[in-house]
Amino acid sequence: MKYFDAFGEGGFHSAFMTTYAFGSLAFEDIPFPKLRGAGCRNIVVLADTGMVNQAFSDFGPPRFAGTSYHLIKTSVPGAFHPKITMLLGETKARLMVGSANLTALGLGGNKEQVASITWSAESPENAKFFMSAIAYFRRYVPADDQWFSISLQRALRSSPWLRDDTSNPAFRTEGTEALNLLFDRPEITILDQIVDSIGDDAIERLIVVSPYWDSKLEGVARLKAGLGDPATDILIEDDANGFPSSELPRFSDVALFDISPNAAGRFLHAKLIIALGKEFDHVISGSMNCTLPALTGPAFGGNAEAGIYKRVVRGSALVALGLSDYEDSRFEKDQLARLEETFDEIETTQPSVDGGLLTLQAGKVTWTAPKKLPSDPQAVQLYDREGEALALIDIGGAKSAAHTIAPASQRPKYGVLTFVDDTASAPIQVTDLDYLAVTTLPPQKGRKKRLMDTLAETIHEDLALIEALNQLEAIEDEDRSSHSITKTKPQVQEEAAREYSVLPYEEFIRARTLANAQGKPFGLYLNSRHDRAVNLVSHCLNQMIGLVGPDLGESEEKDIQALSVVDFRTTEPQSQEDGHRNNGGGSTASRITVAPSQILATAKKFQEAVVTFEKRSKALVDKRISTSELVRLRALMQIILSHAQPLSGPYSASQVLPVYIADGYDWPRLIGRLLQQHFGATRALQNLTIENDEAEHQRAIEYLALSKWSAKAALAAVMTNKKATSLRVPLERLLTSLLAQTRSILSLVESDQAYFDEMTGQLDQRFQQRLGLGGSVAN
Repeated sequence: MKYFDAFGEGGFHSAFMTTYAFGSLAFEDIPFPKLRGAGCRNIVVLADTGMVNQAFSDFGPPRFAGTSYHLIKTSVPGAFHPKITMLLGETKARLMVGSANLTALGLGGNKEQVASITWSAESPENAKFFMSAIAYFRRYVPADDQWFSISLQRALRSSPWLRDDTSNPAFRTEGTEALNLLFDRPEITILDQIVDSIGDDAIERLIVVSPYWDSKLEGVARLKAGLGDPATDILIEDDANGFPSSELPRFSDVALFDISPNAAGRFLHAKLIIALGKEFDHVISGSMNCTLPALTGPAFGGNAEAGIYKRVVRGSALVALGLSDYEDSRFEKDQLARLEETFDEIETTQPSVDGGLLTLQAGKVTWTAPKKLPSDPQAVQLYDREGEALALIDIGGAKSAAHTIAPASQRPKYGVLTFVDDTASAPIQVTDLDYLAVTTLPPQKGRKKRLMDTLAETIHEDLALIEALNQLEAIEDEDRSSHSITKTKPQVQEEAAREYSVLPYEEFIRARTLANAQGKPFGLYLNSRHDRAVNLVSHCLNQMIGLVGPDLGESEEKDIQALSVVDFRTTEPQSQEDGHRNNGGGSTASRITVAPSQILATAKKFQEAVVTFEKRSKALVDKRISTSELVRLRALMQIILSHAQPLSGPYSASQVLPVYIADGYDWPRLIGRLLQQHFGATRALQNLTIENDEAEHQRAIEYLALSKWSAKAALAAVMTNKKATSLRVPLERLLTSLLAQTRSILSLVESDQAYFDEMTGQLDQRFQQRLGLGGSVAN
C-alpha cells in the first residue's frame, strides 16, 4: 500500500503522528480529510517547535488545528525529527515509520521511504511495537498539554487489544529479532540499537542512502566502526545537496554512487541503511540521516529520531528496494570535486519566537509562557479565524494569564504574543478543548446516532428529552459492560481508567478553589466522554436557551462538524402565538381552542414525570449521584417552564400548565416538588460526585442557575394568585435553602458568578416574557 493511500483506509478510529516540518495546508488538504472521511477523527500531531513556529510565521496558523485535530509543539536539544504515523482501530492497526514529513513535498513531492508494521488477530505479537510507540509519544508530549491524555484514553478505550497487551515495549538487545522498532532512548543510542539488532552476523558490505551529511562524515565513521568497518557504498543524488568528498581519504574502502535514476526526477529524501551480512540482509529505514546528531540522539545533544529494523533473506534487500543495479553509476574522481563544491549541510534558519500555549475551555482562554522568552512579555492579541482582532490579554511580565469569553462571543482561533521591545512571536494556535471534545469523537451509528440526531434537531423543551436521556444512559451501560477494563500493565491501565475517576463535589470545589488561588489549572482534563448522555442532553438544553457560542463548523469543511448544529425545524405543531405573541394589556389575541380532555391528558403527563422523578430521588437518598441527576432535574424544570401558562394574558396551545389548579398539575407546584428533592430535607450536592472536568462543574452552575430562576418564577406566580397561598411558604423556604447553597459555591471563584449571571440572563430571554414576569427574575 502506498503511503498516501493509507490515510483513506477504513477501520481506524485514532491517528497519532509525528513530523519535523509541518505544512498545515498540505496536511489539511491531503491526510486530514482522508482520515476523517474514513471515520478516523481522533487525530494528534506532534511537530518540532521551531518548524511549527516558522511555518506559522510564513503561512499563518492552520484552519482546523485546535478545533478538529490536536497539534502539539515539542522540543529536544537537536531537532524533533521522527516521522511516525500510527493508525489504531478496534480490530487492526498500522504503524508507519519513515522519512516523509507532513508537508507537500513529504506527502507527494519527494522520493520517500516508509516502512510499515501491522497488527491484527493474525499478528498479535506486533502489539508490543504499538505499545512502544505510545510510550514514545507520551515521552515527548509537554507536561502542560491539556488534550493528549484524553485522546489517548479514547484510543485505548476503543482498542482493547492495546490494554490487554502485557508485553515489554522496551528495545530488545539480543540480536535475534527479525523486526525491531528503533527510537531515540535515554539508555541506548539509535546507533547502538542498529548494532544490537544485527547481532553476531558479520557485515560484508554497508550501503547508505541519505540526503544530508555532516561535514566531517562523523556519522559514517561511527556507523562503519560499529559494524566492524565493512566496505561501504554511499548512494547520493548527483544534483542535490553535494557531498563532503574531501573527507573520503580518511576512510578505507568507501565508494560513491549516483542514485539519481532511482529518484525519477524527484528529490531523494529517503534514508536507508542496508547491511549485507553473511547470514542475512539487514535493512534500517526511518527518519535518520547518516549524521552524528541522528545516530546518537538527544542525550548527546542530538535529534529525536525513529526507524524500523528488518532482517530479511540474504540477497533479497537490494532487489526489493529497486537498488540491485546501483553499482552501474559510480562517481568518478572529477565528479567528486564538483560534489564538494555543491555540498550543503542541513540548512538552519533564524527561528521564529515561540509564543507559548493558548488553551480555551469553558469560556476561559489561558496563556502559558514558553520555556524561553527573548524579553518580557507584554500582551497576547487574540484573533478569530478570519484574522479579525478580538480581545487583548494583558500579561505584564507574568508567566501565565487568563481571559474570560462570554458564551455568545466569537471564539478566538489564534493569538500573537507581543513583548516590551515591540517584537512579536509566531502565531499561537488556540487549543479549543470544548470543540476538540466533540469534533474528535468517532461517528456514531445505529440507535445512538438516531438519538443524537434527535437532540441536535430539538429546539423545544419536551418530555422526549427525558426519554432520550434514559435511552442514551442504557446504551452507555451496555457499552461499559462490553468494554470493561481488564487487568493490564499499571501505566496503560491508569491511562484507560482515568476517565472513571470521580471526586465528591466538596473535595472538587476545595481543590479547584486552591488551584485558582495559586493560578494553576484545575478541572481542565476533560476526563468525561463528550458523547455521554449527560453531555448531549446538557448541550441540547443550553442550545434552547441560547447559551452557546457561534459554531466554528459552519466556517470549516462540510465534513467537519464542530458542535451539534441546530436545524430550525419544529419538532411538534406550533401555534402562531409560539413565535409571535402579543403580551400587551388588552390584547385581542384569542386562545387556541383545544379540547379540555387533551389539555388534561398532556398536563397529567408532566405531573407523572414529576412523580417518577420523586421516586427516583427517594431511591437515591444517601447514595452517591452524578451530574446526570442534575441534568435530569434541569431538563424537567426547563420542560415545565416551557409549557407553563403566563401569570396573565394569552398563551399558546402548548402552554397547558396553569398557575394554580386544585388537581395539582399547576406549574409552580410541580417546580416546588422537583426542587424539594434536591434542596429540601436532602441536599443533592452533598451526595454529588464529579469527574475532574470543568464541564462537570459547569453543569452544576447551570443547574443552580435554573433552580434559582425557577424557584423565583414559581414564587412570583403564586404571589399573584390568591388560591395558591398555601404554596408561598414552602417555596420561600426552598428558595432560602437554594440561595444559601448557591452563594457558598459562587463566592469562591469569580468566573463562576459570571457564568451563573450569563445563564440567568439567557433564562430571562427564554422565559420571562413567555411567563408574563415583570423585570429580571434574578433581581
